[in-house]
Amino acid sequence: MRRRLLTVFVAVLALASVAVSMALDAPGSKQRKTSSAAAGPGVRCDRFAASWGNDSSRGTKKRPFRTAQRLADSLRPGKTGCLRGGVYDETEDGFVLRLDHGGSERRRLTIRSFPGERAKLVGIVYIVSGANYVTLRNLAFEGTGDHNTVKIYSTDTVVRNNDITNVSRGSSCMILGSDSDGQAVRTSIRQNRFHDCGSSANDNKDHAIYVANAVDGRIVGNVFWGTSGYSIHLYPHAVRMRVARNIIDGGPPSVRGGVLLAGDSSYTSSDNVIEFNVIAYADTYNVTSDWEGSTGTGNIVRSNCLWQGKDGNINTSNGGFTASSNTVAPPRFVSRAQHDYRLKPGSRCRRVIGLGRR
Repeated sequence: MRRRLLTVFVAVLALASVAVSMALDAPGSKQRKTSSAAAGPGVRCDRFAASWGNDSSRGTKKRPFRTAQRLADSLRPGKTGCLRGGVYDETEDGFVLRLDHGGSERRRLTIRSFPGERAKLVGIVYIVSGANYVTLRNLAFEGTGDHNTVKIYSTDTVVRNNDITNVSRGSSCMILGSDSDGQAVRTSIRQNRFHDCGSSANDNKDHAIYVANAVDGRIVGNVFWGTSGYSIHLYPHAVRMRVARNIIDGGPPSVRGGVLLAGDSSYTSSDNVIEFNVIAYADTYNVTSDWEGSTGTGNIVRSNCLWQGKDGNINTSNGGFTASSNTVAPPRFVSRAQHDYRLKPGSRCRRVIGLGRR
């Protein structure tokens, strides 16, 4: 399993051509503190947690905390908390990690796996409104199915290089914003693997990424497979989102699989751009729209590589977006069965997503 995830991770790195800025990915303050420890090239860990640790300890490398929550609570703006390899379960409040404070524009708060290791968080991750400038990276998230796995209601959150699933237990793997909990602003979702999200028992209600109330976000360079509903669900209030250079396999067990632009009776999704993606094998359409109230405006679907949507590749009958310069061609994945979504030489999709003619 680790070899399979590593293969897909390498594929994502090869496909994503837009890098996250150094400012977004900085692991924290450059000032050295006595509590910090070098953790690998370019990484300093200010606090540590390990499955064998103790939440009453100091959070040092030799005396780490036990839970991801205690690690998060200990961090100040500009600091990085490192989780040693192992499994971290939910605490008594039902969350494995609840972030109610963050960093600042120049001093992000970062939680990541210790370099060379992989920490798995089993439970619900919740970034509350006001917990801004948080980075989650190089982690594995496994939802329990009770709620959406990763909930983001904050500003300038970065989620990068993670494995995100709920092992088909139900609910969406990620939700960005809501009417009640707050809007997700300038969220960056990059180079992650979303798989086996949602339960087929819930029909089309569970998604990989549910963009419910979000503005100016970026969903770039991710890989999706095994989603129950839509891989990317832009409904009801997604505004100026960019969905680019993702690999989306919308095949079974999905009952939808691709990308939806939509709105309800109160809100609509507008000015979103869907470009340079490979979107294939959706159970209905690879890209479609649905408007319960006002029709969205300014939405653009362009320069994607599309293949074998069961009902068609693009459904424009409901309106709300313009489609142009899209290529219909087989992606020629190295091994779809093994979730190796690199594109073979000669695939026309390579040029569409920026890999040239090779």
